[in-house]
This record gives sequence, C-alpha cells and structure tokens, in this order.
Amino acid sequence: MVDKPSCRARIWGLVPIAAFLLMALVLRAPVAVVPPLLPEFQAALHLDTIQAALLTSIPVLCFGLLTPLVSQLVHWLGINHAVSWGLAAVIVGSLLRVDGTIPGAYTGTVLIGLGLTVGNLGMPMLISRQYRHRAALLTGASSATINIAVTLATATAVPVAMVVGWQRSSALWGTIIGGVALVVWLIVYPPGVRGVRGALRRRAGLETSVQSVREGRAQLRTAGPRSSLLRWPVAWLLAAAFSGHTLAYYAVTSWLPLALVDLRGMTAGQAGAGASIFQAAGIVGPFMTSWLIDGRGWSLTRSALLVGVCWAALPLGIVLVPAGWVIWSLLGGLAQGAFFTLLFVIVVRRTRDVDENRRLTAMVQTIGYSVAATGPVAMGWVHDHLHAWGPSFLVVFAAVVVMIVTVVAAARDRSVPGA
Repeated sequence: MVDKPSCRARIWGLVPIAAFLLMALVLRAPVAVVPPLLPEFQAALHLDTIQAALLTSIPVLCFGLLTPLVSQLVHWLGINHAVSWGLAAVIVGSLLRVDGTIPGAYTGTVLIGLGLTVGNLGMPMLISRQYRHRAALLTGASSATINIAVTLATATAVPVAMVVGWQRSSALWGTIIGGVALVVWLIVYPPGVRGVRGALRRRAGLETSVQSVREGRAQLRTAGPRSSLLRWPVAWLLAAAFSGHTLAYYAVTSWLPLALVDLRGMTAGQAGAGASIFQAAGIVGPFMTSWLIDGRGWSLTRSALLVGVCWAALPLGIVLVPAGWVIWSLLGGLAQGAFFTLLFVIVVRRTRDVDENRRLTAMVQTIGYSVAATGPVAMGWVHDHLHAWGPSFLVVFAAVVVMIVTVVAAARDRSVPGA
C-alpha cells in the first residue's frame, strides 16, 4: 500500500520547484516582448531609435545598478519575502509601461527592472540553499524555463498584438504570468505556516520558519569577518565573462528581429518568429551544460571552450554568411543558454555558503548587467551611423571573445577568497 502522508510529502516536495520555475518564467519575458513591438512603441510615444532602445536597456541597467541594494534587501527580508515583492513590482511595472505616456513607459520599465533584479539574485541563492547537490540540473532547468518564456514572448508578441493590441500584448507576461507566479509563491512561502500543511512541509523538509531564519543569520554574525571578494581574481574573471555574455545576449535579443527584416526582407511578424529560434535553442542549451558536466564528466574548462565557440558562430556567421542565419541562431541560442548555466555552476561550486554565494552573485551581476546595458544602445548606434549590420554584429563578436577568455581563466583558477 502507498503511505499517504509520504506520498503527500513527496507532492509538497515538488511544489517549491514549481514555484521556482514559475518565477523563472517571469525573469526575462517582460523585457523580451518589447523588441518585436518596438515600432508600435515608437509610433505611439514618438521615440527615436536610442529612446526606443532604452526600453530594453533600462531593465538590464537596473540589474547592474540596483543589485547591491537588492542584495541587502534580500539579506534583510530573506529570499522568500523579497521574491514576493519583486514579482509585485513586475506586475505594477508592466501595467505602467503601457499607459500611453513616456513617463509611464520609463517608470514602468524601471519597476520591471527592479523586480527582475530580485529574481536574478534570488534564483542562484535558492539553488545554493536548497538544491546545491543538483546545481547544474536546477540551474539548467531554470535557464531553460527562462528561454521558453522568452521564445514564446518573442514569437507571439506581434500576432497577439494584432488581436488584442500592442499594449495588452506587451503587458501579458508581466501581469498574467507574473500574477500566477506571485499567487503560487505566496502559497508555498506564506508569512506563517501552520496546521496540516505546515506538518506536511516539515515532513518534506521544506519548513522555513522564522526560527530557522534567525538561526541562519546568527551563524552569519558569528562566522567571523568575511573575505573581500574584490581581492579574489576569480570574482573579477566571472564578472568580465558575465559582462561579455550579457552584452552579447541583450544586443542580439534587441536587434536580431530588425536585422532579419533588413537582411532577409522579412515582415515584422516573420522576423519575430525567426528571432525566436535564438531563444528556442536556449531552452536546450542549459541541459547541454548539465549533460557535459554531470553526464559526460567534462571539465568546466573544456565545456567553456565548446560553449564559447558556438556563441561566437552567431555574430561571425551573420557577418560572413547571413543566408545561414538559421544555423547561426541555433548555435548561438544553444550557447547562450548553456553559458548562463555554466557560469552559475562555477559560482555555486566556488562559494562556501549561501551568504558568500549572495555576495559573489551580486558582484558578478552588478558589473555584468551594468556593462550589458550598453549593448543594445551601442549596437543601435553603430547601425545608425554606419547603416550596416555587419559592424554591429562585430560588437557582439568582440564581447563573446572577452567572455571566452575570462570564463576559461575562471574555470582553471583554483584560488579561494582571501588567499
């Protein structure tokens, strides 16, 4: 016979993972839905190219500039409550962004950026806290979920806008999906857990009581002085690698649809669907990293080299053989999904506890996203001044080269903080 309490406990054991993946669904889609709809934003708000590019660059800039503040907020509130507030900010920001005014568009975009910053920091911390022994698998699953959402958002933005209007299409992911994610998150991590549900959660090892939070903070207070990550070479190498990757990713995400319109003569809808290949391939990429490291036993260095070469194939391919854009998008998409997982597997493996994970993740994301925010603007500026996509994609290639060199160096380094 099946032991009913045990079965129910197993079910509860899956619920936090579901909440975790729902959060991942919202981490990029509210930003990715904008590029296919940029002509509508420009026409409605009378924006030029640079002003329009800010709608995709501002969230990335928030990821960088607000991460130190968010890091302290997460430390103060705890991961569970901070994520709840982050999801609420995404919902409100998504509504403000489509109110039809320039102040509303930019204010809403900043709120979205703030909310997503909480998720960016909370996700690797949750993995480090609850799933450290399955870091590659869970990081891969979350990255794949993010890419599923981005793929759907990119491919459906224009068709949905034709039915319900560009404003509702733009707000869909942040409000509807964000709302569902918030409800599920509050069910899994309510302010207080009592009764039968609390007993089941304790049996499943999921209780996160106030007492456990206090004990964790007490351990941090008595752990002694923390080594400064600013003197740790690996921290800077990972920050540089993440900078190159995210700059390339957001530049390609922002401008690939328009590049396909110009280079291949596609309509806006066809270009949005075509560009979604890059995001769709990213769904498989994270599991490629898990397969290489856990399944095949590849070293981090060897895995990093393979991922880097595939990433570089996209910008070089578009420059040299634009007719092969499908192949280049597939290779680049696989690599962008795989690299995110690879880098944060390195972070999880090299940090000794959750607090060190928080501090290293905050440093890497602060630097990386601050640099990445220049990607869409720089690529758009180069295109506007040279009237060609080749030089613009060479900007992406240069960023990928920086990524390859620094992530390989980080994978090979064996130093520890303070050494």
